[in-house]
Amino acid sequence: MASSFEYIRTGHGIPDSQLLGVNSPDAFFFFRIQTFHLEEIPKQITRKPPPSHIHNVFHIVFFTEDSEKNFFMLKGRKTESEPGTLVMTAPEDSHSFSPLDPSRTVYHELTFSLENENGPFLGNWNQLMSYYSGHEDISIPTLTKLDSNMMHTLDKHFRELGVLLESHGGGNHMAALKKVLDILYLLKVDVFTEKNSGYKDNPLKNAKRYIEMHFQDDLDLKGLGLRFFMSPEHLCRKFKSVYGISPLKLAVELKISAAKNMLLHSEQSIKEISDSLGFSDVYAFSKSFRKNTGVPPGKFRKGIPEPISKVVRSKT
Repeated sequence: MASSFEYIRTGHGIPDSQLLGVNSPDAFFFFRIQTFHLEEIPKQITRKPPPSHIHNVFHIVFFTEDSEKNFFMLKGRKTESEPGTLVMTAPEDSHSFSPLDPSRTVYHELTFSLENENGPFLGNWNQLMSYYSGHEDISIPTLTKLDSNMMHTLDKHFRELGVLLESHGGGNHMAALKKVLDILYLLKVDVFTEKNSGYKDNPLKNAKRYIEMHFQDDLDLKGLGLRFFMSPEHLCRKFKSVYGISPLKLAVELKISAAKNMLLHSEQSIKEISDSLGFSDVYAFSKSFRKNTGVPPGKFRKGIPEPISKVVRSKT
């Protein structure tokens, strides 16, 4: 019988956040990183299988290329692991990632919870990703085998998150939360959606996805055109006809949306926000923010409402 216990918070310095919280029909749940491991090598137990357990957290476990074929317990069953095995467990999914055989096991792990004063969010991954993406037809398998390219991409994201968590004292908690969002977006689009969505053969979808993931970079139409094998003019014209907005305008709106969240839910200075979003300086950030919202960043932070005609559009 599976045991149940509370997960111990490790104190990475990332506070409860609204930015990755879940606003369910009944309540709002705050997001919190609970534990994070790079290249975890669990102790091997050979006498008897380690006890499975359940707890009110979400796990993303990724067996790295340094791992050898082994077995672990998942939902009461002996389950095979090998390099590229991705495991995503939700509250009430019993598991134990301790290896059952003597061979070497190495994995990365990100564990987070969603909680409020009344208790944890006990939904599954399908529900969670639906809340995050706004799409209801998402199916997230508990077990997935990644190809070599995705293994390396996910490994890179995990290592970048590790650097940000190690340096949280420098004000990088917002960047760490964005990196978690990058990981979730990567999994949703490139692992669980892309094979059935036509992304590989649709340069406009690829361009939109790229902008959504890199809006804080210094994007320009020439660079985007080269990346997606279209002239800048053709890309801009086709993109606007499909999505109702130009590529660079979309990038600006995403920056302004992110800036709003940072101004309301972080203690970062306006200069720090400007730098993190890729603006050339505070003046350029303030000018763009005021142009798109009708109020300067400082007044927005103080709660002065935006003029209705200046509210930044939300693009799906």
